[in-house]
Order: sequence, then structure tokens, then C-alpha cells
Amino acid sequence: MMEILDEWEIFKTLSDELKRNIRLAFVIDNSAIYVTKDDNVFGFGKNEEGFLGTGDMKSRTVHTKIEQLCGQNIQGLQFSKYTFFAISGSGSVFAWGRNYHGQLGLGTKQRTLIPTKIEGILGTKRVVQVACSSWHTLVLTSDREVVSFGFNHYGQLGLGHSDGQTRAQTLPKKLDFPAAGKVVTAIACLDLSSVALLDSGEVFAWGKNEYSILGYRDDDLEERNIPRKVPGLEGIAIRRIVCGKYHALALSNDGKVYSWGWNRDVQHGTGTFKDTHRPTLISGNCDRILDVAAHFESSVSAAVTEGNEVYLWGWFNDQKFRSPTKTSFKSLDEVFANIGYKALTFRPLRPKRYEPIQEKNIATEWPKNYFDDADTADVVFVVEGKKIHAHKTILMKRCDFFRAIEESNQREKIIEYYSFEAFYAFLKYFYTNEVDLNPDLLFELITLADFYEMPDLRKECLEIAQRDVLSVVNARANNDDALQLDVEEFKKFVLKFCKENNI
Repeated sequence: MMEILDEWEIFKTLSDELKRNIRLAFVIDNSAIYVTKDDNVFGFGKNEEGFLGTGDMKSRTVHTKIEQLCGQNIQGLQFSKYTFFAISGSGSVFAWGRNYHGQLGLGTKQRTLIPTKIEGILGTKRVVQVACSSWHTLVLTSDREVVSFGFNHYGQLGLGHSDGQTRAQTLPKKLDFPAAGKVVTAIACLDLSSVALLDSGEVFAWGKNEYSILGYRDDDLEERNIPRKVPGLEGIAIRRIVCGKYHALALSNDGKVYSWGWNRDVQHGTGTFKDTHRPTLISGNCDRILDVAAHFESSVSAAVTEGNEVYLWGWFNDQKFRSPTKTSFKSLDEVFANIGYKALTFRPLRPKRYEPIQEKNIATEWPKNYFDDADTADVVFVVEGKKIHAHKTILMKRCDFFRAIEESNQREKIIEYYSFEAFYAFLKYFYTNEVDLNPDLLFELITLADFYEMPDLRKECLEIAQRDVLSVVNARANNDDALQLDVEEFKKFVLKFCKENNI
């Protein structure tokens, strides 16, 4: 069991048995939601704004099952102060919380306290990311479309127009992104504006220029209702963007961090309190930065280096750190777990159950012995702050999806919503044609195979599930997974197995 859950005060009283059964967890403001290995979802805690999805806003000391999310293979959860979204393994999105501006995408403006599936154009799409502010929402689909809904008074939906104070876009609507042929890889929200990163490494922003978040001077108050490039990053290939409390951070391919926007809590890390309208290189003596983190609810920014050293800057527990300061924390998650006034998760917590062993001599023939070889690799995937080294030629040969890598200047690509163990096994399959994975994560690997359109990997996973995973004890849970993933052949096998064993 990974110690990460024990870093969070809200999980410290849980029994070891329960913690061993948790595969995914989320925390905000003394409330927690967790997903168990058998795909049940529970919530407990403060329940402000109905975060726990229980149909009310009453606190829960007893762990309460969130029926609408059970059996959905939940892989991610994104939340603002007032709105909450869960992403299923099949790419569906469930929304709940405040909805005065239609920011839940459900076609209404009524508060919804029960997780409800978003339909409309998202009903037939596979969603890979959700970004939300308190008033509007962006969704990124697997076919590289950006969809938006909610408050649009300042053009923050990117639809080419601004709406009046009382109007809102209550249903998902596709955004006509102005960068034809380029793939959007990440999206982020502030209350009145939006930011997106393309595979080309370019950063776009739109909406209100509050605190110069669009990259223009504060006195340039013109609203921009279509995405435009953020000035000041020309010639710099960006591979990750995050938004905090009215500020943005961009991590470049060469491991440098640029910041802009509001800076009264010194969350820029530039050594001053001055707001900046142009992305400014953060100073500091730290090594090459591997990943960065921020969250709308706090004024702290954090980074982890290649040497696994964790730095933070901004307002942290009543102290202001003007530049990146080395800490004793072991991970970015630990930084946000120790915010005294409001601990929260900036990404899903995934308790570790299995650490892949990197054998030095997997095989004598190419390409098996070159998997995750740092000396020869020309592309690197960063998952949960850890690197996996790969080769563009092999990835493109096996999967059309990865042809976008060749068209991109990015050497490193950050992967969200999947565990390190599952993505490691996924990439290793490209080199070995073998599935080497803890059986607990097999259905997550099937989700990856579906997303990247790898039918041979999917078939191999199903054969392993039928041969090695299915048992009298877990038959019903496996059947629920099969139903969620729409695995017809496995459903038939499970039904036959249950009938033969009188389950």
C-alpha cells in the first residue's frame, strides 16, 4: 500500500484493510471520494456544495455509497469550488453541483446534487479531460475536439461571441479551434478565462484579461472570445500548463517554468509581488523540472525535478516563498496534502499496488531489450511524476495514434488519468507483445487499448482475464466491468462461467 493516503489527514483514521481496497481517491475541503477495487464509489466528510454526490449538502461521517458512479470504472474527477465532474473508463462524464449558468452541461440551470451523465454531443464522444472554473467548463475529447458550456459573458467559452449577463450555454458546444491540424493536449480554466496547450507546444488563451492572464497588459481590457496565442512564448515548446489562483504556469520541453497573471501571493516564483502580463521565466537554483502543479483553491505552486526534489513557491501555510524553495516533501501530492487550511488533490490519488521491475536483459533481440532505455529513447512519457522512455519509430509502427508525436516538437509528454503501472505495461507491450501487469489493473489496460485503438492488446487482455483473473469470488465484479466497457465476448464468457458455477 502506497503511503500517499496516510499523508492526508482525512484518510488517517481509515483501517488498513479499507486503504488496501482503495484504487482511486480525491480530497477537497475535508471531504473525500474514493473508488474501491470492486468499482464501488464512496464519499464522506464535510460535503460543502454537495461534493459527495449524495443528493444533499449534509456532512457524512459514515462512508456513503454514490450509486450513480458505482460500476462506472471512474478514472478521474475534476472539481471547482462549486462544480464536480467524474470521468468513466468509457469516456462518459457525470456532473453535479451548482448550475446557475449551465456550467454542468445538462441543458438546465438547476442545481444538481446527484451525479448525472452529460449527453448531447458528449453522449457519443470519449472524454479524456475536463477543466472547470466556478462558472464555466471545458471538455477535451479523444478526437481532439474542445467542447465548452456555462457562463460566457466574457467569451471564455471560446465560441466566437460573448453572451449577456443572464444568458448561458447550458449544453455542450464544440469550439472551433483556430489551429487547424494541431492537436489540443491540455485545457485549463480560471473563473473568467480559459487556456489550452497544443501538441505543437503553443499556448492559447481566451476570455477576460483579468490579472493579465491572457498575456496582455492589465489596461488591455478587450475581451477575446476566440483562442489566441499567449504572447511571450514564441519559440518555446511548452509541454504542460496548469492554472492556480488567477495565475498560470507553463513547463517547457527543456524543463523550465514560465508564470504570468496575478502575483500578490508571490505564486509566480519570480522574487517579486508584481503581477506579470507576459510569461516570465522563474528563477531558482533547482535542477531541470519534470512536472509542475497548481490548483484554483490555493496560491501555492510546486514542482518536482529530475532528481526527485520537490520545490514550492507562493503562499504556503501562512508563509510566502518568493522563489522556488526546496522542501522535504517526496511528491507533489504531498505538498497539497499539507496545506493546513485546505488540503486538496490536484490530481487523482492512486495507491500503489505494484511496481514494475525493469529487467536489464529482458531479451537478446531488438526491440525488447531497449524498452525504457534512457540512452536510446527519443520520447519520454511522464506518468505520476515518473518517466517511461520509448522510441517514436516503434510507437508509430504499432499505433497510428502516435503519429502525432512525430509532428510535435515535444520530447516529453505528460500523461494524466492513468496510473503509472498501467501505462508502463501498455508501452511495454509495444516492445514485447506480452502483457506484464498486476491483474487488478487489467481493465484499466483495456481502457488504454480502447482509447489508443489497439485491438490486439485488447484481445490479449481479455484472454488473460478469462484464463487467469475470473473466479467465483470476483465473477460479479468482472461482469460489471465488462458491461461498463461493452466487452461483448467477455460478458458471454462471464455469464457462462456464472451459470456453470451457480453464481
